[in-house]
Amino acid sequence: MIELDTGIAQQLAEEATPSSAIQVRVGTSNSELIIASLLQPLIQGFEMRGVYICASRSATEVIQTLERIGVDSSGIQFIDTVSSGFIGGTEVPYPNVRFVDSPIMLESIMLQTLYHLSEYTETGNFVILDSVNALSIYNEKRMLAEYLHTFINTFRAREVLTAIINVPDQTPPGVLANLDLYCTDLIDRGQVVIH
Repeated sequence: MIELDTGIAQQLAEEATPSSAIQVRVGTSNSELIIASLLQPLIQGFEMRGVYICASRSATEVIQTLERIGVDSSGIQFIDTVSSGFIGGTEVPYPNVRFVDSPIMLESIMLQTLYHLSEYTETGNFVILDSVNALSIYNEKRMLAEYLHTFINTFRAREVLTAIINVPDQTPPGVLANLDLYCTDLIDRGQVVIH
């Protein structure tokens, strides 16, 4: 069982607004915990619906994590850029998963996200991009920085809460600096202390 980080829910309740752009810094060993701790209050506490862009792990893996902690993922539309790269990857039992052929198809990711948000407007919306460091493997850093600028400002203008997940030591310094500039809030769980 995953023990959630309740500090994230408290920070969201105290600081986040519909137009917040939150940089969520995680470590390689705690990303699953932090993502679950972010999604649980958005879905169950704030009763929001949204879009989850999967660039570091498959939608199936994220959905199964949510199922383990008792969070219903049916209100999330998943855009999976990971699974289409392997045989049988797009054959999933979940109706709320769509696929983009590659993480380099940034425009397709944006268009699918906008489409899904326009379809699900009855409650507050959010967009989660998981993760910048995964996208940085496939995309040139200046192009990625420009894309993130457009991505964040597009959703802020639409009053869609945006969370951009990254592992700081795996993200190009220029891209990380731009996230510091563009994002309005920071959840920093990137340092894991082992006792």
